[in-house]
Amino acid sequence: MSTVADVRDRLVDGPHVWGRCSVRPVDRTMWSSRTLVVYPPGTTRGERVRLRAWSTWPAVGALLAVAVMAALAGSPVLGTVGAVVVYGLGFVVLARVTRRLRPGVRSVTVTTFHGNGRPEVHGDVRLLRGSLEALTVTERALRAGNLRAVDFESVWADVWNGLSDRPRRAVRGVRVGRGVRAGTPRAVRRRGPGGS
Repeated sequence: MSTVADVRDRLVDGPHVWGRCSVRPVDRTMWSSRTLVVYPPGTTRGERVRLRAWSTWPAVGALLAVAVMAALAGSPVLGTVGAVVVYGLGFVVLARVTRRLRPGVRSVTVTTFHGNGRPEVHGDVRLLRGSLEALTVTERALRAGNLRAVDFESVWADVWNGLSDRPRRAVRGVRVGRGVRAGTPRAVRRRGPGGS
């Protein structure tokens, strides 16, 4: 029963409660990129669903538009109009329901050009890696029961604050187990990884 609930939660919420990390592999322009997107700490499930829908609508909406065109294949004009209306309406509705949420979302992107024989990296690699490590390690510890929810949210808040527009600082990862790494956010250092 819990496996079905876990799968359902992953489909609805996505793989992470804090946001997402997307990787775009090298394409024919010789560029690749990694983007870490972090929702504001305390984002509710409903808010995550709306933000996830906003970010996936270009692809999902295009598939839905093609399905509408296929369903109305007997009338090409009606099919085309229906597809455009469905696709555009999706953007309008999702833009409206996420308008208060989107300004709080923070991100960092690192792009790499692979065309000069040696990769040319643009962006704050240390910030992206440290932030991603801190979020994934603490989320894994939370799911395993080795970290309290309040401690996880404290790390999440530290990462989110580190991605603000002011001068950036690297976020160090967390070692979960016997001890906590020295660069760990204050709340986790104070209580320990088990919340003691």
